[in-house]
Amino acid sequence: MISQRIMAFFQGYLVVMITGYHCEKFISLALTSGVTFWDVNRKTPKRFILNLSAQDYPILRPYFYRTGTKGKILRRKGAPFLWRRVRAKKGWLLGMLCFMLTINILSSFIWFVEVTGVQEIEKTRILQDLSDLGLYPGVLRSKIEKKRDWMLKELRMRLPEAVWVSIRLKGVVSLVTVTEKTLPPPAVRNDANLVAAKDGLITSLLVIEGTPLVHEGDMVSRGDVLILGEKSLQHLDGSIEIKKVRAEGKIIARVWEEIIIEEPLEVYRPVITSGQRVVYSLRIKNRLFPMFSRGKLSGRFSQTRSGKTILRGRNRLSLVELIKDTYQTIDWNPVEISPEIALTKAKIKGEERMAFLLPSGLKPLSTKEEWEVTEGILKYRLVVEAQEDIAAPELKEEKK
Repeated sequence: MISQRIMAFFQGYLVVMITGYHCEKFISLALTSGVTFWDVNRKTPKRFILNLSAQDYPILRPYFYRTGTKGKILRRKGAPFLWRRVRAKKGWLLGMLCFMLTINILSSFIWFVEVTGVQEIEKTRILQDLSDLGLYPGVLRSKIEKKRDWMLKELRMRLPEAVWVSIRLKGVVSLVTVTEKTLPPPAVRNDANLVAAKDGLITSLLVIEGTPLVHEGDMVSRGDVLILGEKSLQHLDGSIEIKKVRAEGKIIARVWEEIIIEEPLEVYRPVITSGQRVVYSLRIKNRLFPMFSRGKLSGRFSQTRSGKTILRGRNRLSLVELIKDTYQTIDWNPVEISPEIALTKAKIKGEERMAFLLPSGLKPLSTKEEWEVTEGILKYRLVVEAQEDIAAPELKEEKK
């Protein structure tokens, strides 16, 4: 039957209405002559509606006369009639084809680049960096999708003031979201020492105010006093006065930042099983009334909720809503992760954490990476050597 309908569509068929007192006799004579009908519907005792092949309709004309019935073509369907209508509108078809082709071609390009989330960083600088990396109005969307990960990595290196950068492609628009680092305001005291903010090896020392307690080549630990907030004043009579001052200076030291990240080589992921429970409820304003449920559950499960508005109130708020809660049982199955994938994840986490430890705009002197696999865990070690100013004001607790 399905093959017959397919053949009828390609050959063309008619929807015909037969009226008269002898419709049954007419159909019997037509079937005897080899005409095939389908979808025969008897609307009234004197009216039938049926389908037949377009090429069989001329055969029925003698039977209309013999039985005293009449036939009326209601609709012409199938490929030949469809093609006839299409040929009559060649210009419209060509225009629509060109329009769809143009839309398809234009949608494969990025036409707008929007930058959000920045306050201190200039948008023109970010747009220029994006243009240098290959993201600009008029670039192919597929080209950006292929190198988006590389572009994000390069952009993070060019924007040390940013803690997070993301690129999303939404139609012909590229949305670039930048999250800037928020640094706490420096503590200002009238008299304070300068202490070491990190462990390091001092390479240069510049004292503006105060008494230095260290020299070039000294190894200092975090919290050691570098410049004492005191100043010796010698009077003409030879007496020495110790004056409290706010220590100021710049102490450059070689520092080593170390990060150790552990990535498991086996994780557990949820898998939905056959157990299911469905609960239907009726929500009226802020009250929920359970109606009925089906199914039973045991063990761990997940929940999904869907709703259908029955009565809508003002401001497009749903006053009455039918809610369906589906509870599905789940099992946690172990999934193995290859060492290569675990190492890639560890490197990404190491770069993100190192961005918090090093000051913005600081270029490392050297980088060392080590990793090993022990007892189903990949241990990744990242050591970065850099030179930076380690002097920081000493914060003292106020006396109560």
